Amino acid sequence: MSDSEDDKQATDYQKQRRFISSASRRDLTLLCLNELFVGSEPLRLMKKQKPLYLRYEIDGLVHDRAYLSPASWRAKILFDVAEGKDFRVLEMDQPGRYADMFPKELLRRLLWHSRPKTNFPPVARFFDPRGKAEMLLTRSRLCDHAVDALHNLGGTPRFEPLWVSDIIALRPMARIEMVRDESFIAKAPISLHVEAAAMTGRIVKEPELPELPLNGKTTRLPVPPMPSYVFRLLDHLRKGSGLHLEPTDLTVYGDYSF
Repeated sequence: MSDSEDDKQATDYQKQRRFISSASRRDLTLLCLNELFVGSEPLRLMKKQKPLYLRYEIDGLVHDRAYLSPASWRAKILFDVAEGKDFRVLEMDQPGRYADMFPKELLRRLLWHSRPKTNFPPVARFFDPRGKAEMLLTRSRLCDHAVDALHNLGGTPRFEPLWVSDIIALRPMARIEMVRDESFIAKAPISLHVEAAAMTGRIVKEPELPELPLNGKTTRLPVPPMPSYVFRLLDHLRKGSGLHLEPTDLTVYGDYSF
């Protein structure tokens, strides 16, 4: 291989590293800025029913832990990822539940949809068989630790990034057992689902979309006020890892083409 080819490969590698670093910074910032509400209360502040069991691997070492605080687990991932550690989740909650909800094929599809400025149909649907909670997943973030979802856990539809651990923790911590809809197939882009949710105040099933006067002008769904602790967390991340995070006016919509 010639010197020029070596230089080109090195340049391409550096570009890829910068892209990955930029994407990770964006994901980290978005996840800090967004808060999962169950009803009118953040999951992290709810009176917990049971802890979330986790088995994970960091740089080749396997750990077993039970977390009663979603904030503690989020902080663990945030700081380890920010420090460049190889962090993999092996189990969450009950044995096999993580793999049932997020099988490898689904993770591959979510990763494929994580390209910037796209408008793909939702990849998966989760729902509570005993209640009204549901969510449509569009893409993954932060090495499969998070996903973007249109959901109604807060009572009204929201479109935001969610920690995978928070989704699974809904069962032990809030008695909301989300399951994957194995028959789900979507053809309409996520923008139409978001537009329909803004118009109706609910998550609309795809067969109902043609009945609505949708015009392709997606209205951004409201988000709750950002809690004050977020600024402290972002500052701690910056100082602890030296990471340059994105501005706090970042929104999930910036990664889509609508």
